[in-house]
Amino acid sequence: MGALVAHADVRYPMPGSGHHALAGTFAPDLTLHTDRGITSVAELMHTARPVLLDLADRPELRQIAGDWIARVDIRTAKADTRPADALLIRPDGHVAWAATLDEPTATAEATLREGLSRWFGTPAKHRGGFRSPAAWTA
Repeated sequence: MGALVAHADVRYPMPGSGHHALAGTFAPDLTLHTDRGITSVAELMHTARPVLLDLADRPELRQIAGDWIARVDIRTAKADTRPADALLIRPDGHVAWAATLDEPTATAEATLREGLSRWFGTPAKHRGGFRSPAAWTA
């Protein structure tokens, strides 16, 4: 009932097929363990910016998202229960894309690019080159 009142029960339709079960739903508020201590998905969303949350140390996914760094925060963390390898979370808290557990790199990279482009536009080119994703932890 609480989810209904808060509109957290809304599931947005996603184009195409074969999406992760979380795609289109409100992101679960996971407890996250980072190099800075314990936080949560809700805490990450306080910036009101999209977040790519890497839960499985997938540097290739962080590398792709780096082209959207001006528009998307990139965070890495470990969760007690990992529902996906990575989540792309919109500023409203809904999951725009998710990588399944141990999803093959080729598939995850292609669908992440699609999700980033669909929700956050074409990738931007950076001045000064790409910064190491290792610097972007929650």
